[in-house]
Amino acid sequence: MNRDGASPGKPDVLTLRRLGLLGAAVAASGVLLVWLLDGARAAGAVVTVLAVAAMAVARYVVGAGALDSGRRQDVRLLRTRTPAMGEWRRNVRTAAGADGALYYRAVLRPELRRLYAAALSEHHHVSLDQQPRRAADLVGPELWPWLGHDTPRTGPGGGIPVDVLRRLVDRLEELGAPRPRTPGTHKEEAT
Repeated sequence: MNRDGASPGKPDVLTLRRLGLLGAAVAASGVLLVWLLDGARAAGAVVTVLAVAAMAVARYVVGAGALDSGRRQDVRLLRTRTPAMGEWRRNVRTAAGADGALYYRAVLRPELRRLYAAALSEHHHVSLDQQPRRAADLVGPELWPWLGHDTPRTGPGGGIPVDVLRRLVDRLEELGAPRPRTPGTHKEEAT
């Protein structure tokens, strides 16, 4: 159905801009109604509540990605957000599929990099982004290309080999394991 000059093949979509304009119109009419019924003080209170709600919605829209800018300090990375690999089975299945290379670059690789950054920072005091050579030495030369800046080419179907994903996870677990203590390295043991 063609409504109000919309192009025939294009569906009516409530875009973010249209949603924002609709919300602004509803908010403005609500403030006007409160002002007419209860006065300027009540309208001011409504404007304050709406401004706080708008900031909360804007923060939600920006998302948690704003917390992980890649320029954060090691300690802040580990204290503000616990890295995790949710829905691992679905991620592996999708990454090994026909559109696996795209999915790996867009979804799985950033999550793996975040987990590796946390493990390297917490257990080895190495920054994945600021010390890439040291991080590459710890990760290993056969796995580093999958985490480095240039993702290697994939197989003919475009999927990421499952054995590579398995080795990446195994190496991540090895890097995240606590290092054995050697006598004389800690103050308590030295005294």
